[in-house]
Amino acid sequence: MASAAIPIYGQQETFYVPTVQLLVRGRPLGAEVINDILQVTYKDSVNEIDTFQIEINNWDADRRNFKFAPPIKDSTDDFTGLFDPGANIELWMGYQNQKNMRRMMVGEITSLEPNFPESGAPTLRISGLNQIHQLRGEQHTYSWTKKKDTDIAIELGDKAVKSGQPGLGIPVTPNPASTESGEEFVFMNNQYDIVFLLERARRHGYEVYLDQDESTGNKTIYFGLSQSKGNSPVYQLEWGRSLLNFKPTLSTAKQVNQVTVRGWDRTANKKIEVNYTLQDLWKDQGKSQAEIKRLGQIAKAYANRTDVVTRPPVRNTAEAKQLARATLEDQSKRLIEATGSTIGLPDLRAGCNVEIIGFGIRTNKSGQLQGTSSDFDG
Repeated sequence: MASAAIPIYGQQETFYVPTVQLLVRGRPLGAEVINDILQVTYKDSVNEIDTFQIEINNWDADRRNFKFAPPIKDSTDDFTGLFDPGANIELWMGYQNQKNMRRMMVGEITSLEPNFPESGAPTLRISGLNQIHQLRGEQHTYSWTKKKDTDIAIELGDKAVKSGQPGLGIPVTPNPASTESGEEFVFMNNQYDIVFLLERARRHGYEVYLDQDESTGNKTIYFGLSQSKGNSPVYQLEWGRSLLNFKPTLSTAKQVNQVTVRGWDRTANKKIEVNYTLQDLWKDQGKSQAEIKRLGQIAKAYANRTDVVTRPPVRNTAEAKQLARATLEDQSKRLIEATGSTIGLPDLRAGCNVEIIGFGIRTNKSGQLQGTSSDFDG
């Protein structure tokens, strides 16, 4: 683990009064709008575009009319069109008197949902996506060997958008951590280029967002450490203290002991068949004999299972081995999955590592978050 885990209960932080700030079209909203917010939810995932949802009061009690839609003719504060679809929005979260508010995302409003309940005031639900959702074009399958994620990001940005090959066609502005290192291989498996880039960024606690020069209109993709903070911390969550609830599941139902990749080498005019087992994976991951012995006991439950993969097509044995390892590694990560909740932490993002303690040896270990959801209740 790159850094020592931070116990939440050991922090000198005030968690009693959550606060939120919104910037719409580059301008911060005042108290006359912020005070009407009922709830803000931000969700992120390692393999999906970030989303947000804002629930806001839509009734002006003094004028006895809708506040945000339709327009109020005699109002000096006309908020009509403020949250129109297509408007850019910045979402910041934190706690009252906390100086280091966190920018959660720069997004775009994509939908409005008015609600006229049987009882209570009318509300308006505003939903949207991270601004980079505009870059979802075509899904690709590709691989890199012995490259840093920052170098991969730069390569994707430099490549033009072209059918059949990965490329974003927008230059990447990198800001990597000094501790970032290359990996033996990185595999993009039928993903949108920008979603893949988000997944790689979140492994390091990086930010990815679309930036535009106001004077020239040129766009760039920022990929690197947050400009408002350093590396995301590794939080230590303990049952009975900082972990409100926790539900781990160990399931062998979809696990396999071996992945076989089959294809056809058109150059040599012969078939390709590569077998990759759990023992091969554990060896490549550098696991100790004690770990292999413990995992081997569980793996006996699916020792005879083999997953045969024929898509995406591979061109040679090296590609087949990379695909086999990526498939088996992804499967084995799902052996133990868990859900839980803790106090809202803006720095706790998808892709961050967490350390879970307080349940005994088997669950006293670290893991990587696949998705998070942060709520602010007004």
